[in-house]
Amino acid sequence: RRKARLILCTPDPALERPASPWPYSYDLPDGIGAVSGRRVVNHAGVFCADRLDIGTRFFLQHLPDGRGARRVVDLGCGNGVVGTAMALAHPEAEVLFTDESFQAVASAEATYRANEVPGRAEFRVGDGLSGVPAGSVDLVLNNPPFHSQQATTDATAWRMFTGARRALRPGGELWVIGNRHLGYHVKLRRLFGNSRLVASDPKFVVLKAVKR
Repeated sequence: RRKARLILCTPDPALERPASPWPYSYDLPDGIGAVSGRRVVNHAGVFCADRLDIGTRFFLQHLPDGRGARRVVDLGCGNGVVGTAMALAHPEAEVLFTDESFQAVASAEATYRANEVPGRAEFRVGDGLSGVPAGSVDLVLNNPPFHSQQATTDATAWRMFTGARRALRPGGELWVIGNRHLGYHVKLRRLFGNSRLVASDPKFVVLKAVKR
């Protein structure tokens, strides 16, 4: 009727069920820092589950030094490759992997466990940094989504940036990667009072904002 139709189906017990391809694993490429050649694990429905997306690849090449950071957050962690890179480079830090997706957090934990990362980690499903105490975090790493269904919007990014500012200690840093055209530097300056360009290419920028 009009644009919709109702489809009725019944499982056929006589058919052979193929093995599920999930979770799907692959080895990361070289040249991306601490996770070069490491294993990444993805459950169904996770962003770019079958390959390393070019934005994350660029971010991995320009992650902060992180020395002295006691608590690090991979905000919107997806399969956890960014947080795992920080944990491998800085085993003394505690890393919080958080995402609104249960599949994403399960993928992040599987990636972390597959690489036998030393140190401490927490895996949490939630809305951004809600539930994280104010002033308890030293470093937040974020690759915010800018699509909601079919719409292009910065609403999710703004919530993530706002939550990061609340959770960071004075002097703590938010590192963000985004498409150049999104203009995240304007939003970060409005919220933090500062924004510095760390790295860029024709498509992406990596930005840093410091909580004063």
